[in-house]
Amino acid sequence: MKLKTAFIAALAGVFTVTAAAPSFAAADPAKKEKRINRMVKRADLNGDGKISRSEMERGLAVTFAMIDANGDGVLSATEVANAKTRFKAERKHARAANEGRVHFVKFPVKRVNKRFDRLDANRDGQLSKAELQNVADRLFKKRDKNRDGFISASDYGY
Repeated sequence: MKLKTAFIAALAGVFTVTAAAPSFAAADPAKKEKRINRMVKRADLNGDGKISRSEMERGLAVTFAMIDANGDGVLSATEVANAKTRFKAERKHARAANEGRVHFVKFPVKRVNKRFDRLDANRDGQLSKAELQNVADRLFKKRDKNRDGFISASDYGY
């Protein structure tokens, strides 16, 4: 269960690192650096200080499975909207099983809900793993400023 939690945190961290970091760019630079380092650390499964594509892909697979409540292999708008509730339930379960604190990084539920139709490339009303993988790949490329194949604090200038 701890490994599953790490994967979920990794994907959420990738989404947060790639999508949310610019949103606090105008904040105090010291705070910004601390947040970026914390986000990278949470998503970094092997502790090397950077997020690899494989870490992102493993996190995506586990998070996708968690959000896919009915197990049909695609995410409906309702499943995405309920993601936050499912993450809270997982956190509660981990505490009850005495697995320690689960470090969830926000999954961008509001952003995904708002952009659901644009993310749904084939317009079938559902998000497949491939559609989310394409989005994650684009975000990864965008955030990997130095093109070394990893996302790290150095990609943010730290």
